[in-house]
Amino acid sequence: MGKSILASALSLFVPGLGQLYKGHFIQAVIWFLIVSGAYVTMTWFLFLPIPIFLHLLCILQAFFMDE
Repeated sequence: MGKSILASALSLFVPGLGQLYKGHFIQAVIWFLIVSGAYVTMTWFLFLPIPIFLHLLCILQAFFMDE
């Protein structure tokens, strides 16, 4: 449980870092690219709910994924 909490906290600050902490390199890279890209593109259009939703999914996946 402690490892899951730390993984979700890491993903809160950097998308995909929790997945990387748990040893899932490819998922970490994918989450980082998707969430970061969404923040960049959606900020230009002033539409933040989509990247925020994706970031929350990333955090939840880091918490619930297998160790």
